Amino acid sequence: MLQETMKKITDAESEADEIIRKAKEEADYTVAAAKKEAADMITAAGSASRESMKSAEGAGRSEEEKLTVKAMDIATAEIAHLRERAASMEGEVTSMIIAELVG
Repeated sequence: MLQETMKKITDAESEADEIIRKAKEEADYTVAAAKKEAADMITAAGSASRESMKSAEGAGRSEEEKLTVKAMDIATAEIAHLRERAASMEGEVTSMIIAELVG
Protein backbone atom coordinates (compact mmCIF):
# COMPACT_ATOMS: atom_id res chain seq x y z
CA MET A 1 0.00 0.00 0.00
CA LEU A 2 2.80 2.38 0.82
CA GLN A 3 4.40 1.61 -2.53
CA GLU A 4 1.11 2.34 -4.30
CA THR A 5 0.80 5.64 -2.50
CA MET A 6 4.42 6.52 -3.32
CA LYS A 7 3.84 5.59 -6.98
CA LYS A 8 0.68 7.76 -7.08
CA ILE A 9 2.61 10.65 -5.57
CA THR A 10 5.45 10.18 -8.06
CA ASP A 11 2.98 9.91 -10.94
CA ALA A 12 1.15 13.01 -9.72
CA GLU A 13 4.43 14.93 -9.47
CA SER A 14 5.41 13.83 -12.97
CA GLU A 15 2.00 14.81 -14.28
CA ALA A 16 2.26 18.18 -12.50
CA ASP A 17 5.73 18.73 -13.96
CA GLU A 18 4.38 17.94 -17.44
CA ILE A 19 1.42 20.31 -16.95
CA ILE A 20 3.79 23.05 -15.78
CA ARG A 21 6.12 22.44 -18.76
CA LYS A 22 3.21 22.61 -21.22
CA ALA A 23 1.80 25.70 -19.52
CA LYS A 24 5.21 27.39 -19.74
CA GLU A 25 5.48 26.50 -23.44
CA GLU A 26 2.00 27.88 -24.08
CA ALA A 27 2.79 31.01 -22.07
CA ASP A 28 6.05 31.53 -23.98
CA TYR A 29 4.23 31.04 -27.28
CA THR A 30 1.45 33.43 -26.22
CA VAL A 31 3.97 36.08 -25.09
CA ALA A 32 5.92 35.74 -28.36
CA ALA A 33 2.73 36.01 -30.40
CA ALA A 34 1.61 39.07 -28.41
CA LYS A 35 5.02 40.72 -28.87
CA LYS A 36 4.89 40.07 -32.62
CA GLU A 37 1.34 41.40 -32.83
CA ALA A 38 2.34 44.51 -30.86
CA ALA A 39 5.36 45.06 -33.12
CA ASP A 40 3.13 44.65 -36.20
CA MET A 41 0.62 47.11 -34.75
CA ILE A 42 3.39 49.64 -34.05
CA THR A 43 4.71 49.22 -37.59
CA ALA A 44 1.22 49.62 -39.05
CA ALA A 45 0.56 52.68 -36.90
CA GLY A 46 3.88 54.17 -38.01
CA SER A 47 3.02 53.53 -41.65
CA ALA A 48 -0.44 55.01 -41.22
CA SER A 49 1.07 58.01 -39.45
CA ARG A 50 3.60 58.54 -42.25
CA GLU A 51 0.85 58.27 -44.86
CA SER A 52 -1.27 60.73 -42.91
CA MET A 53 1.67 63.14 -42.66
CA LYS A 54 2.34 62.84 -46.40
CA SER A 55 -1.32 63.50 -47.13
CA ALA A 56 -1.38 66.51 -44.81
CA GLU A 57 1.87 67.77 -46.30
CA GLY A 58 0.43 67.44 -49.80
CA ALA A 59 -2.74 69.24 -48.76
CA GLY A 60 -0.67 71.96 -47.10
CA ARG A 61 1.48 72.32 -50.20
CA SER A 62 -1.63 72.54 -52.36
CA GLU A 63 -3.14 75.19 -50.09
CA GLU A 64 0.17 77.08 -50.09
CA GLU A 65 0.21 77.02 -53.89
CA LYS A 66 -3.37 78.33 -54.02
CA LEU A 67 -2.51 81.17 -51.62
CA THR A 68 0.61 82.02 -53.62
CA VAL A 69 -1.38 82.22 -56.86
CA LYS A 70 -4.00 84.36 -55.14
CA ALA A 71 -1.33 86.70 -53.74
CA MET A 72 0.28 86.98 -57.19
CA ASP A 73 -3.09 87.82 -58.75
CA ILE A 74 -3.72 90.50 -56.14
CA ALA A 75 -0.21 91.96 -56.58
CA THR A 76 -0.58 91.97 -60.39
CA ALA A 77 -3.95 93.75 -60.13
CA GLU A 78 -2.49 96.31 -57.70
CA ILE A 79 0.47 96.97 -60.03
CA ALA A 80 -1.91 97.47 -62.97
CA HIS A 81 -4.02 99.87 -60.89
CA LEU A 82 -0.95 101.88 -59.85
CA ARG A 83 0.26 102.09 -63.47
CA GLU A 84 -3.15 103.37 -64.60
CA ARG A 85 -3.18 105.93 -61.79
CA ALA A 86 0.35 107.07 -62.62
CA ALA A 87 -0.55 107.38 -66.30
CA SER A 88 -3.66 109.41 -65.51
CA MET A 89 -1.70 111.71 -63.20
CA GLU A 90 1.13 112.23 -65.71
CA GLY A 91 -0.78 114.94 -67.54
CA GLU A 92 -1.65 116.76 -64.30
CA VAL A 93 1.93 116.63 -63.07
CA THR A 94 3.23 117.91 -66.41
CA SER A 95 0.73 120.81 -66.27
CA MET A 96 1.74 121.62 -62.69
CA ILE A 97 5.45 121.64 -63.57
CA ILE A 98 4.85 123.91 -66.56
CA ALA A 99 2.69 126.22 -64.39
CA GLU A 100 5.51 126.36 -61.78
CA LEU A 101 8.13 127.10 -64.38
CA VAL A 102 6.05 129.74 -66.17
CA GLY A 103 4.39 131.12 -63.12
